[in-house]
Amino acid sequence: MNRAQIIGIAAGVTVGLAGVAIGVALARKEGRDAARRWLEQSGELRERSAVAAKTLAEQARRVGSQVAKSAVEQYQTQAPRVQERVNSLLAQAPQAADALNAALSRTGLNGKAAALPSGASND
Repeated sequence: MNRAQIIGIAAGVTVGLAGVAIGVALARKEGRDAARRWLEQSGELRERSAVAAKTLAEQARRVGSQVAKSAVEQYQTQAPRVQERVNSLLAQAPQAADALNAALSRTGLNGKAAALPSGASND
């Protein structure tokens, strides 16, 4: 016999013995009563879990609506300030562009202050 066959036989025997043990336990009146009580408790647990899940879902719904409301209020408060700041930056953009062009033209000529005449070439 190879290893897989031995493992299969051992698993089958284990399941069979567990089935026999459950059968013997349920054959006795105390076992049946215990099984009945266990099933009733698990049913109650399911009901309590369902109630708890509904409560949590309702709380999540309320918190979500509060967060959405707060986000809208913050947007309505912050948006005009942001728009004002963007407009201010856009108004300053031409001055910044001129300063940048001036700085780049000086470095592009290796520090030379004079520009070449329009018809001259740099050969």
